Amino acid sequence: MDYSNYDLVLELIKFDYCDLSNLSDELKNNYNIVLEAVKNNSYNFFYVSNELKNNYDIVLEAVKNNGYCLRYASEKLKNNYDIVLEAVKNNGTSLYYASKELQNNSNIVLEAVKQNGYSLEYVSEELKNNYDIVSEAVKNSNCLKYASNNLKNNFNIVFEAVKNNGCCLEYMTNEFKNNYDIVYEAVKNNNYSLEYASEELKNNYNIVLEAVKKNGYSLQYASDELKNNYDIVLEAVKQDGLSLGYASEELKNNYNIVLEAVNNNGNSLEYASQELKNNKDIILKAIKNNDYCFEYATEEIKSNYNIVLEAVKNNGLCLKYAFEDIKNNKSIILEAIKNNEKSLKYVSEKLLNNKLFLIECYKINNKTIQLNIETFKYNIFIRELNNIENSNFNYKFINENYDILHLIENKDNLYNYLLENKMYNIIYQNEELHENIKIKYNILILSMNDINIDNLYNEEDIKIEYIKKFKSYNVIFI
Repeated sequence: MDYSNYDLVLELIKFDYCDLSNLSDELKNNYNIVLEAVKNNSYNFFYVSNELKNNYDIVLEAVKNNGYCLRYASEKLKNNYDIVLEAVKNNGTSLYYASKELQNNSNIVLEAVKQNGYSLEYVSEELKNNYDIVSEAVKNSNCLKYASNNLKNNFNIVFEAVKNNGCCLEYMTNEFKNNYDIVYEAVKNNNYSLEYASEELKNNYNIVLEAVKKNGYSLQYASDELKNNYDIVLEAVKQDGLSLGYASEELKNNYNIVLEAVNNNGNSLEYASQELKNNKDIILKAIKNNDYCFEYATEEIKSNYNIVLEAVKNNGLCLKYAFEDIKNNKSIILEAIKNNEKSLKYVSEKLLNNKLFLIECYKINNKTIQLNIETFKYNIFIRELNNIENSNFNYKFINENYDILHLIENKDNLYNYLLENKMYNIIYQNEELHENIKIKYNILILSMNDINIDNLYNEEDIKIEYIKKFKSYNVIFI
């Protein structure tokens, strides 16, 4: 591409097919090309020549698109009213790059804080004490901390601030942190703002109730007295079950509160009293929405057959936390796998080495073939089993597992495969399989090792004799 060709570059720039970074210094200093470039993409202003960074029209076009471009303008234009006004209209915080003189201009500053209240940080000290400017700023951001101390003491400013963002309470005087109307408005707007209220108002029923309704986690900032208040704590755990962790020990042992908490978030069981961690109803309610919470149940619960059975019916992954003896119980494990195939990875080694058990698992939930690497060697067996059921036969697997072939549901295709490949030894070794093939195909397989007739010594004679004897079958000798 010839980036030195003026006409070509101008066309490419118009359609934003190239940027100034690829151009020669000469073209980066070309008024028409640069003006077109910054119109299409403000990013190009970074590569503009120093001469054109001092050009009013080009800089004005750049800051209209992106106020942040003011950063790269010449010092002269950072002090130009029109340029800076356009910049802050687009991005209020670009005020940071304006001259000190214009950071003290009420019109420009007012425009900046309207666009982004946080630009108050870059305002002159004089205008940080301007009622109209600060009032406008706090309407759209948590910027009260940048206001003058004088305005931080102004009720109207402060009230406007907490209406927009309750966390502004952090930057208020102690007098306002203890003002009921201010704090109540703050917690209505932002539940975390309770943290900044006075100790007196952290003990106010209405304020704390409003906070925990918005976010139960706010309970951590309440007074100890209200952490022991039934209504407050109940409202908190309804909103966020994990807030049970901040309740008093007495209420952590309250059945209704704990039940409400675990209904919201099963993991809140961690904070319940030992007595309620041993309560069947509480446990079952908890694991309905979070299997991992079974970890927090008592040892007695984890070893109780009936409770664990109920638990794995609700969520098979609860098997992870059951006692080892329970992990050897087939009925519990099969219920767990029925609910969630991934629970197979928590089964005892003893059962995982039992092929008949794995076949039961597969039949209950054939998604077990998708298990992860933790059960890889068992997964191979199940995967091959699944392949057979889908008529994808593995000669080696069939030879090694002849004893379980009668359990395959895809019998017709399996029989055909065995017969086509003359795997008569496999058929003969599996009595049930042999019987099924005998009935379905009239094929009888006999082993010469099992035949013993005294008066017949020639092998061919023996075969002829048996063919006569079982004339209704196609007799195959092995």
